[in-house]
Amino acid sequence: MRSFWLSLLAAVAGGLLLRAAFPGPALWPLAFVGTALVLCSLMHRSAGGAFLVGLASGLSYYFPLIAWASLFLGPVPWSALSILSSLFWAGGAVLVALAYRRVTARWESGAKRLVLVPAAVAGLWTLREAVYSAWPYGGFAWGRVAQSQSASPFAELVSWLGLSGMGFVMVFLVALVLELGRSRARPLSWATAAAAILVVTAVPLFPTSTIGSARIAAVQGDTPEAAYFVEGDPGDVFLGHVDATRTIPDDADVDVILWPEGSIDLNPEASPGVRRTLDQLSVAYGAPIVANTVTVEPGETQAEDRFFNSQFVWDAEGGWGDQYDKKHPIPFGEYVPDRDFWYSLAPDLIGMIGRGYSPGERDSILEIGDIKAGTYICYDIVDDVLIRDAVLGGATVLFAPSNNADFGKTDEPAQQLAFARLRSMETGRSLVQASTVGMSAIYSPEGRTLAELPWYEPGVMVVDVPLADGMTPAVLFGRGIEITLGVLGLGLLVGAGSSKAQRMRDSATRIPLR
Repeated sequence: MRSFWLSLLAAVAGGLLLRAAFPGPALWPLAFVGTALVLCSLMHRSAGGAFLVGLASGLSYYFPLIAWASLFLGPVPWSALSILSSLFWAGGAVLVALAYRRVTARWESGAKRLVLVPAAVAGLWTLREAVYSAWPYGGFAWGRVAQSQSASPFAELVSWLGLSGMGFVMVFLVALVLELGRSRARPLSWATAAAAILVVTAVPLFPTSTIGSARIAAVQGDTPEAAYFVEGDPGDVFLGHVDATRTIPDDADVDVILWPEGSIDLNPEASPGVRRTLDQLSVAYGAPIVANTVTVEPGETQAEDRFFNSQFVWDAEGGWGDQYDKKHPIPFGEYVPDRDFWYSLAPDLIGMIGRGYSPGERDSILEIGDIKAGTYICYDIVDDVLIRDAVLGGATVLFAPSNNADFGKTDEPAQQLAFARLRSMETGRSLVQASTVGMSAIYSPEGRTLAELPWYEPGVMVVDVPLADGMTPAVLFGRGIEITLGVLGLGLLVGAGSSKAQRMRDSATRIPLR
């Protein structure tokens, strides 16, 4: 597109369509249409023009995608996060626009152009997602293009390539189709591209072996009081999960009872009543309870105390057992990074977050008898490193306790649950997500829904969950795949620019023949 205004319109439309691929409405094919429009908007753009066009598409994408953040944090943090995310998107757009100029100029025609231009574009897209997923403040890995495909025929590819590799393939295929159109390719080239798309959609899930099963009861207490700004009495959330747990049939013979994040709003160590109730439930069902509360690591002074968002195992025989502390607390939600700086800019807002959680340092595997449960508290689910580390460490099942009460009936819980389903397929592990208010579900290692609970209703899911071992390629090589693809995109961009500079120098020093 040579018209800037037409490019701007395509960029905004592309961002909106790409957002619509995510829950809700979860129209996954729109991810490809949206990506195509975003890429078209960057063709023939200068670096400055690409930044503006990219910023427009980023804003139209992120503002509606994470609109749920306004309910929890308010309009200012929601806007700040959307704008920051869009700035990273715009930076990636500049790189993609440069790739369209330089790589196309380096290989003006032929099969090399049809492969290398899409490879450069997809690699740079992957690089931008990888950087923003890790930096700043631990990154924001929400909204990667592959996360839109939890219900699509492409989803099983995630077990082979991970989210970054799957996203690369998606963008590559879109860029390939666009390149075929730009180069007026012959029918044979179009047929080859169509065959490639069919092959990708036909890739089966990488198989992992099962080593038995565990009967898990996942509890949803329906406790809106777990939200930060919803008033309630201390203990309301705890009692809600106690009542829901008591609906488990006496003869259920469960192995583990999983409670969600924030399920105990009293300090168990300082409350004999809480400990006594946990003991009673554990004895009644003959199973340990995996619950969540705030724990404190005392410092030399009270000001140096460290607080953690902790999931722990409670058994009537041994009391407090293994523990995992959330490794990825949410910036500006669960803690304030560089607090003095941000307080000087927005004292009223920052002052609302009176207590900050520290990042956990324990490994994320909870050992519950013979069961090794890789555990991811809420936002942890989008962290590739945490996911891989737990499975590489021997996790045979995944637990995803979450507190979604702060987000009400927005799209956040559905988006998170979609990401969780992808994680089950990526790792070849069953995944159990229990939420305070929903959405709660249990997925098999193949991503099949084994059980689910409706929103804002108390309930329990009791399921014989397959335990699995073995490693998918995504777990073994996912990080390497991500780095390789990012370096590939950057290398093609730099290499094309270097070749152009060398040709210009050769032309300038050539002695004309007379």
